[in-house]
Amino acid sequence: MLSSRFVTWIGLSLALLPWHAIAATCSSTSSDPAQVVNAQFAAYNAHDVDAFAACYADDVSIISLDGKRPPIKGITALKQVYAFLNKEPKTFRVEIIKRMVNGPIVVDIERVYGLPPGKHLPDMIAMYEVRNGKVLNAWFPPSE
Repeated sequence: MLSSRFVTWIGLSLALLPWHAIAATCSSTSSDPAQVVNAQFAAYNAHDVDAFAACYADDVSIISLDGKRPPIKGITALKQVYAFLNKEPKTFRVEIIKRMVNGPIVVDIERVYGLPPGKHLPDMIAMYEVRNGKVLNAWFPPSE
């Protein structure tokens, strides 16, 4: 199982969608990759693990490209790793600093907020591949 520190590192960004739009976006087969990624960000920042997981394909693969952490494979593993969100203070969130979309690929630069005093994470790059209205793959290159 991955540490909560790693999951914090891969923290996913703030969406500008209202809460009621999350379930509709993730449960639909939206062809707009940015909309799907926005919905999973909104669910992440709402600390709603089920809504977050609903944005991902059943056979999702989340890879830390630094090779230091095992991949997250499948919805069950995703829910286990991201269960920490239920315990985080509501001030914990991630925001999108910059975004690029190219076909099914969404690349974001993200910044984590709400960490304990003295804790800081560098801005990170997150790459998402959206297929059939769900995030199929996510990659997180090293940020340092």
